[in-house]
Amino acid sequence: MNLLEILISSLLGSVILMSLTQSGYQIYSSLDQQVAKTTLQSEALQALQMMGEAIQTSSTPKGSTILRLMAKDTASMSNTQVGQFQVRKGAASMDGSDAFFTTNKQEDMNYQAFFVQHQGHHEQRDGVLYLQTKNKKGHLQNDALIAHVRWMQLQVGVKENGSIQWYDPYQISERVSKRNPHWKQVKAVKIHLKLHKGRHSLELQKIYALRHPATSP
Repeated sequence: MNLLEILISSLLGSVILMSLTQSGYQIYSSLDQQVAKTTLQSEALQALQMMGEAIQTSSTPKGSTILRLMAKDTASMSNTQVGQFQVRKGAASMDGSDAFFTTNKQEDMNYQAFFVQHQGHHEQRDGVLYLQTKNKKGHLQNDALIAHVRWMQLQVGVKENGSIQWYDPYQISERVSKRNPHWKQVKAVKIHLKLHKGRHSLELQKIYALRHPATSP
């Protein structure tokens, strides 16, 4: 084998190696993308299921002025007062994420609230969906449900002229008003979640009908 044959053989070997390396990288990248999307989807579905159960089992305590379900845009929940929202501004707003809470009179004023909040610092900063509940002593506690949350947005459905019209939380009145629908007119809730991990993003939304009709306190 002369020098030219050796050079050609080496060149062919390099081309084959580069091709195999590129194919291996593409396979790895595809698998990595599939795993990331599967993980995000599993986490999102888990969170949606928990929030859906809270919404569908919500009810108003007899004789109370607490509404069966309340939501607010660009907000998180207070860590000291039950059912109180804290409006966020700037970087803390988590892309305008909403927060909401429900109560259930069948479970001794069972209270559940959901909100998104930043956790960590700098490169490790991530959005986390939290579940807020009351412990046995009646104190509020926040438990992390899922990470990688970019934002959570809600819309509420009001039946108008035989069809459901969707409104943002701030468009719903907490008092009887001719201009805007009242919370007692809400028949359904739509939750829209966006998750992001590395280079991968996922958006899911689900609609939940309120099982129990709202009644005046």
